[in-house]
Amino acid sequence: MKTFLLKLSIVSFISLFFILIILSRADGYTDPFYIRFTTPKQQNMILGTSRAAQGLQPKIFQKILDKDLSNYAFTVASSPFGKVYYESVKRKHNKKKNGLFIIAVDPWSISSWCNSPNDVSQFRENNSFVDNTKLVSMNPNFIYLLTNLSGKYSEVLFENTSDMFLHDDGWLEIGDIPMDSLSVANRISERLKTYRDDYLPVTNFSTTRLKYLIKTIDYLKLYGKVYLVRLPIHENMMQIEEELMPNFDSNIRDAINLSDGYLDITPKNDLYNYIDGNHLHKNSGEKVSALIANWIANKD
Repeated sequence: MKTFLLKLSIVSFISLFFILIILSRADGYTDPFYIRFTTPKQQNMILGTSRAAQGLQPKIFQKILDKDLSNYAFTVASSPFGKVYYESVKRKHNKKKNGLFIIAVDPWSISSWCNSPNDVSQFRENNSFVDNTKLVSMNPNFIYLLTNLSGKYSEVLFENTSDMFLHDDGWLEIGDIPMDSLSVANRISERLKTYRDDYLPVTNFSTTRLKYLIKTIDYLKLYGKVYLVRLPIHENMMQIEEELMPNFDSNIRDAINLSDGYLDITPKNDLYNYIDGNHLHKNSGEKVSALIANWIANKD
């Protein structure tokens, strides 16, 4: 029996060793989030949902503001404002002064997908990867991979052909997808249908989420300047958001007043290109990033 247990232990150890070797190959193609949990704690951060994750490019801010920003934005499902995201941001922040923080806001990020929008126990991000990843600066981050990769280790072992690549600075780049008018129109139609049919009927403004947005700003202002931005979207997506929350600026007035500035770019929606109506194409993301960076530079 002892011999059997010894052999079993050796086999288990060898198996675990090879699994860890495989996982150590994880990179920006592994998934849209992993790399953000491998970089050091950060002084300057971009926060928000996938609009910011795809739309705001740290290299542009570095070029204009001479600040190295880390994009720590995730998705509308996993990083709306609330306790989970707030605690993750605090874990990722290095507590150094003179920081720069850009927070992308929109109606979805301060709303809940339930009938009791202020019931924290029902918040959609509970038990998400943002919630269960407590070590946010481990490289390689075996804990994240073992917990969240769902056993899809082949995505690490073999060459990934994904059209998404997560840069070390946290920017999620969407590769060369078809941008002809028909392809774009089809993607926009699908995205709008999801938001109108699936999200809009169950989405309700949450004063608790708004309080956590304010709490996040309060915390970050201890270490630097905090700017709020509302990123541009397709005009049809804008119509849905106006149905959801027609008085968005009024709803976040306390957050705006607490911040060091608020830039609403939605009046210029028609100036930019979108891959699906919700996310900026990377060329337009570069322009929007430069617009925000120059706006901040002029304020300073």
